[in-house]
Amino acid sequence: MLKSNYITKKSIYLTGINKFKISEKKQKINKDKVLIKIDSCGICSSDLKFIFTGSRIKKYPIILGHEISGSIGKNKHIVFGAEAPCGKCISCKQLKKDTNLCDNPISVGSNFDGGFSNYFSIDKKILSKIPHIIYKSNTKLKYASLAESLACVINGLEITNFKKKKNIVIIGAGYMGLLFVSLSKLKKAKNISIIDFDKKRLKIAKKLGANNLFAISKKEKNLLNKILEPTKGFGYDAVISANGNLKSHELACKLVAKRGVINLFGGVPKNIKDKLKIDANFIHYKQAIITGSFSSNQNHLTKAFEIIKNKSIDFSKIVTSYANYENFKDKIKLLKNKKEVKSIFKPI
Repeated sequence: MLKSNYITKKSIYLTGINKFKISEKKQKINKDKVLIKIDSCGICSSDLKFIFTGSRIKKYPIILGHEISGSIGKNKHIVFGAEAPCGKCISCKQLKKDTNLCDNPISVGSNFDGGFSNYFSIDKKILSKIPHIIYKSNTKLKYASLAESLACVINGLEITNFKKKKNIVIIGAGYMGLLFVSLSKLKKAKNISIIDFDKKRLKIAKKLGANNLFAISKKEKNLLNKILEPTKGFGYDAVISANGNLKSHELACKLVAKRGVINLFGGVPKNIKDKLKIDANFIHYKQAIITGSFSSNQNHLTKAFEIIKNKSIDFSKIVTSYANYENFKDKIKLLKNKKEVKSIFKPI
């Protein structure tokens, strides 16, 4: 319990495109808000978009970071989702449980200050709307801050109606792609194939349970046939395009099996034309489904938390480094240049 009415808050502010400032100041505790002492905050690919493009930033300076885990008092911990629904739009009224599909969400780390700090405060009314889990424990869960991102992957896999002993292919061996590998292994997939340019990341995917690794290059010939070989040419029951590249999305539409599902999981950056070319008859005669998935709801977050609590996924193979106040900008650069897979900010 805090004995004073004040805290000393040390935060990393984004002040402009790829510009940061570390600020340390005394703040009075707001009784209308829940004060959370940050344990860790994952650095998300969307944070990189915000940093280098200014996307979704309403006003500078801003503290980014939405993959937050922290403490509320003694032996009481919290993890929560990235967005609170407005509760007023037509989507909120029609799709009550799918809070992630709100038309006007209130986003942590872009609409208001996020978790790249030692303290984080959130309005009690917003917290009541946002997916979250409060748990009591004498020890902190090491990878609790990854619950939000894992929840997004759970949503992404569930939407494909994936079942055990089915074939899945993931395009992209970034952090989210590797989570898809891990979750597919947990769900007892028959074949897990993964495609990427980076051989080092493919090796990580193999350690996590991928059966078939496809290191592609521009010189590659007969790529499609090679990727389809593990399914004997039939195609994959679930195809996940786990990055925002249109060529990946187009490839995904060629790998699907009859009655299979394609999830265009990766959002295309808003400054890029997102028109997709597909073979309509290919999809038609295969009775295939093309869908997307975005963010997560309370149900997904609860499942993600249980996986982390039970240590059902080995995150140590995916988390490649930890960031702090001093090396934060260096870690951002490494993540942008794909020299790191996943980095977690820790204020201490």
